[in-house]
Amino acid sequence: MPTKTATITVKVEDAAAIDRELERASSILREQTTIWGLLVTRVNFTTFTVAISPDIPFGFTRELDLL
Repeated sequence: MPTKTATITVKVEDAAAIDRELERASSILREQTTIWGLLVTRVNFTTFTVAISPDIPFGFTRELDLL
């Protein structure tokens, strides 16, 4: 069980890279938890964060758009 949440910041150059890079980050974090879900946050048009979140049930991914 993680003692703190892990976060990966994803910066993309173009729209074509968004899905690929978010899936890569999500896969890395899914390997680090068996009890919490993931929160994907759009910070701006080119920056996203993917984080393990104790507020999201295992197996689920929630999206948050700050724009």
